[in-house]
Amino acid sequence: MSQLKPKLLKLHRWFGLALGVLLLVQGLTGASLVFRDEIERLIHPAMVVAPLPQRVPVQAMLDAVESANPNFSVSRAEFPEWNDGAVLFKMIAADGTRRLAAVDPYRGTIVREGTMFAWPGEWLFHVHDSLLAGPVGETLVGVEGLGLLFMAITGPIIWWPGRKRIKQGLKVTLDKGADRRWRTLHRAGGAMAAMLLVVSALTGVLMVWKAEFRQVLRIAGPVTDKPTPKVQVIPGATMVPLDALIAQAQAELGAAPLRQLRFSSGGRVAAVYLDSDFTVRADGFKQAYYNRYNGAGLGHYVAGRLPVGTEIVDWLITIHTGAFGGLPSRLLFLLGGLSLAALSASGLWLWYSRTSRRRKPRAMARPTVEGA
Repeated sequence: MSQLKPKLLKLHRWFGLALGVLLLVQGLTGASLVFRDEIERLIHPAMVVAPLPQRVPVQAMLDAVESANPNFSVSRAEFPEWNDGAVLFKMIAADGTRRLAAVDPYRGTIVREGTMFAWPGEWLFHVHDSLLAGPVGETLVGVEGLGLLFMAITGPIIWWPGRKRIKQGLKVTLDKGADRRWRTLHRAGGAMAAMLLVVSALTGVLMVWKAEFRQVLRIAGPVTDKPTPKVQVIPGATMVPLDALIAQAQAELGAAPLRQLRFSSGGRVAAVYLDSDFTVRADGFKQAYYNRYNGAGLGHYVAGRLPVGTEIVDWLITIHTGAFGGLPSRLLFLLGGLSLAALSASGLWLWYSRTSRRRKPRAMARPTVEGA
């Protein structure tokens, strides 16, 4: 092991140098997204509305958004758990421009709208998810995750001082200069955060290559894919009101709160997302898919009633975001994101300090040309 450590240290440093800035971004954006919904309510006061005894129909809210944004297609609507929260509609234009609109569910009025850059939470999510670079960015995020996984595994191996010296290995030296202070802090902090970073990196990587992961799981047993129905355009045909589809889903799957609506196939398919009482997963849903022209059912996808392989895949996002254990796990993953940012920044600083010290003797050793 003693002969392996120097080699691992060299690889660890090169991975850190190559990915340091990107991992710093991932750590900061990931930490900011742990309490994304709560932060949105704080920075956008319009998202908090005054409740009334009756809500307006969901179809009326959609109509208001589509009327105000004729060049955009609504991709989904998110319904908050708070009674005083606005419903958030997400839209996309033909050129890929994203736009969001918040609607007061009691009055049916748009209380806030703008492009993605006017919604910091949405912008940060897309930075974290794909670096604002679409599929190419998602692949790069996956590569980052693999690099982080390598460093989170090799870091403790490099650090390991032996069972009798663990306390010494976790000690941070504060009185022997900045380089010593940051080096010991980097090592101790990395050792303590390693397991959390392994979980975060592994779940992130598996989400990037989720389709491939599903195929691997199919070797051991059945895995159910989410329905992806298509509906052809019927010129001049009207659509069933969304409220009727929501009522139909609640009749079929049980009366549970509505959490999302997602639209696909050019808006001709509506997926109704209800809270699932069949799973302990915080973001587990009972999903029902409908043809918006005639209300015909196009499939169900119910969390807690799916094959084990499918449940494993769906748990990835829950674990990655820290939502699996309520407030304690969310705080833990907030700390994990901040730790990743701190480790990335300190690693880059240590590299800079190390190279600066090497340059100084070289500069002093250069002969001076008299009269130059």
